[in-house]
Amino acid sequence: MQEFNTGEFIEKLDRLFDREDTRGAGEFLREQYGICAAAGNDSGRLTVLNEMVGLYRQTGEREAALNSIEEALSLTEKLGIGGGVSGATIILNCATTLKSFGRSEEAIKYYDAAQKVFEEKLAGDDPLLAGFYNNKALALQDLGMVTESESCFRKAIEITSRDSSNALETAISYVNLAHLLFEDDMLSEEVDRLLDGAMAILSNPRYFSYRKYAFTCRKCAPSYGYFGRFREEKYLNERADAVYAGA
Repeated sequence: MQEFNTGEFIEKLDRLFDREDTRGAGEFLREQYGICAAAGNDSGRLTVLNEMVGLYRQTGEREAALNSIEEALSLTEKLGIGGGVSGATIILNCATTLKSFGRSEEAIKYYDAAQKVFEEKLAGDDPLLAGFYNNKALALQDLGMVTESESCFRKAIEITSRDSSNALETAISYVNLAHLLFEDDMLSEEVDRLLDGAMAILSNPRYFSYRKYAFTCRKCAPSYGYFGRFREEKYLNERADAVYAGA
C-alpha cells in the first residue's frame, strides 16, 4: 500500500498551485485523502483535509468545503492538537473558509479560539499572527464591526511592515483596509494612500521572485478595478499571467 509522505505531499501540491492547476490539485488531494483513510492515518488525513479546506475556498465549492471543515475540526479535537499552533492554524483556515461562504458569525468563535493560542504562543512579530489578524478583520468587517476590524488590520500591518520578506502580506492588508475605510467613509483620503502603498510593493521588481507574488497580484487586482484604477488592475493580472506561464 502506498504511504503518505508529508514532505512529498506539500512539494507536489505546491507545484500544482504554482501552475494555477486547481483541478489537478483537487484530484491529487482526493487521492492522498484516500491513501490516508485506507491506512488509518488520522494525522495525514488532517493534513490533507486542511489543504482541501483552502482549495475549496479558492474554487468556491461550498458543500465540499463545509464537509471538509466539519471533518477537519473533528479530527483536530480527536488528536488533541487544538491548543497548539499547528492545530490553531487549522482552526484559522476553517474559520476563514466559513467566512468566505457567508458564515462570519459562526466563524468568529473559531477565530477567537485560534487567537487565544496564537497570542499566547507566538512572538509578537510572527507573520502567522499577522495573517490571523488580517483574516479575522475581514470577518469582523462582514459583521459591521468597523472599529474592531480596523484595529485588526492595523495590527497585521504593524507586524508585516517590520520585515520586507513579508511585504506581500503588507500589500494585501493595505488593500483590505482600503475597502473597509471606503465602505465606512467614501471620502476617506487614506484609501488612495493605501492603494498606492500596495502598488509600490507589487510593482517593485524586488518582490517579483517571491513565491506568492503571482497569487498576491491576482488577489489584489479586482480591488484596483473596484476603485476605478483599471490600468493597475490590468498590470497586476498581466504580472500574474507572466509568472504562472513560466512556473
